[in-house]
Amino acid sequence: MSSISMEELKAFDILLEDERPIEVAISDLLNEESCLSFLQKQMIEMKAPNLAVAASMLSKRYAYLVVSSTLYNMVKFNCALDLPIKACSLSKERKLYIQSEMCKWQEIKSMERGLWREHVLRDLFLSHITPVLNILKKTSRVPSSILWENVAVRINSIYRKTLARERDPLKVESLYSDFNFLKNTSGEVFGLKDNPLQPYLKIGEELQLDPTRKTCCMYYKLKEDVEGIGYCGTCPIKRKRGV
Repeated sequence: MSSISMEELKAFDILLEDERPIEVAISDLLNEESCLSFLQKQMIEMKAPNLAVAASMLSKRYAYLVVSSTLYNMVKFNCALDLPIKACSLSKERKLYIQSEMCKWQEIKSMERGLWREHVLRDLFLSHITPVLNILKKTSRVPSSILWENVAVRINSIYRKTLARERDPLKVESLYSDFNFLKNTSGEVFGLKDNPLQPYLKIGEELQLDPTRKTCCMYYKLKEDVEGIGYCGTCPIKRKRGV
């Protein structure tokens, strides 16, 4: 893996596994007992009042690490790093550590971009994100709607920020194309009956007119407001309370 590639990954807190001891392998996290143990430790680290809040916070972080980094590289460089579950681990500080020899860059090369995109996103969601969210839901009993909107919020954010900076019309076109694919594709890409992201994805004018979430991620329930924000900027609870 090139130094340039690693610099891009480090911006998303993705590091090589041999750089620091890990807390839990993601393949182990898919075991309910191991997941429970990790969430209990995260409850203490985050000062979360219960497992559901800890699982919600973890899903937001994990979506940033795995989903945001993948989508950013898809638009910016027309490539994406394959992140198989067996190659990934989390540290206590919730950074992602990878075994680089198992993670290959997926480039378009001679493949039509639409076919390449579907292949990349199936690997990302069906083989990685859906199993992780499923075990978090099973272990903590947090509603899946909260977990999937946590992912959608990260997607909205990475596309909004990239769109604001991007001046290349071809990359802007790819951004909108990728976004519309995610919003309108079938549940098969996620290994589910329906597309779990569809209700929550929005960019551009739609996001500006209605930035508020449908579900609450429960950040405000943390005993310590580490980000100093009280409520998330798009929090529906904040809006209802007029805070």
